[in-house]
Amino acid sequence: MSRRVLILANPIAGGGRARALAPALAAALQQRGCTAELCFTQRAGDAGDRARRAGAEAWDALVAVGGDGTLNEVLNGMPDPTRPLGVLPVGTANVLACEYRMPRRPEAVAELVARCQPRAHPIGLAGTRRFLLFCGAGIDGAIVARMQAARTGTLGKRKWLAPILHVVRHWPRFALRATFADGEVIDDLASVLVTRVRNYGGLLQLVRGIDHAAPVLTALCFRHRRRRSWVWLGAQGFCGGLRESPRLLVRRTTALRIDGAAPCQVDGDLGAPAPLDVALGPVVAQLLVP
Repeated sequence: MSRRVLILANPIAGGGRARALAPALAAALQQRGCTAELCFTQRAGDAGDRARRAGAEAWDALVAVGGDGTLNEVLNGMPDPTRPLGVLPVGTANVLACEYRMPRRPEAVAELVARCQPRAHPIGLAGTRRFLLFCGAGIDGAIVARMQAARTGTLGKRKWLAPILHVVRHWPRFALRATFADGEVIDDLASVLVTRVRNYGGLLQLVRGIDHAAPVLTALCFRHRRRRSWVWLGAQGFCGGLRESPRLLVRRTTALRIDGAAPCQVDGDLGAPAPLDVALGPVVAQLLVP
């Protein structure tokens, strides 16, 4: 069956590479018998607005061309988040692409979009905002907030260095509480990361046992407060993954509340600050992935 595909592309993603890759994707889809329409965004929010209007149109699939932020914007714009959703990863971290070992060439992505059956991926909710990857309150939220404040132009892994060093230098202190669906309460936390995937930033591995297809949230509750403790965590992430300890508590849950004042990130973009309610969404995304 020929699929009708709407492509939503962020032209500055990948240092501007998305501007050339998106038309190549559209052409590759048409070569495979699909109908493809390409829409380039012009400003933040455009991808979500177009995805929202697409809810009343007869598309068989939507495809985001850009990074995890563009994909999240499309997901949150979709009136029906169960409509098949694909991605040509051209961002900084490409966490979802790393998790599913997504191809990066337009021709290979076109083949997936044209031929493959969607795979279910449960959606998380950070307040009312949907996420496919993770949301975090505390240190990683502070880094994203600093990046947002200092951001100019396109992103790249090197541009994250200055915000990270700024946060390390000024080292904020947070006192958070996590209350879980079963009634358990964990106090005195420096950070809380709620994740649906195992890799973080496309570089670090989180704890073992995270299954992106399972209808569960994994909450990493950090009691690490010293800079060098976080450096040690980073080394663990590079060398196979984090390990649970008295200072890193891991909980599997369907919902939790994070109390305390702290900046938050959602799929790598700045979100509403804590306090924050996090839960599994009522429906699952249908991703066009290997």
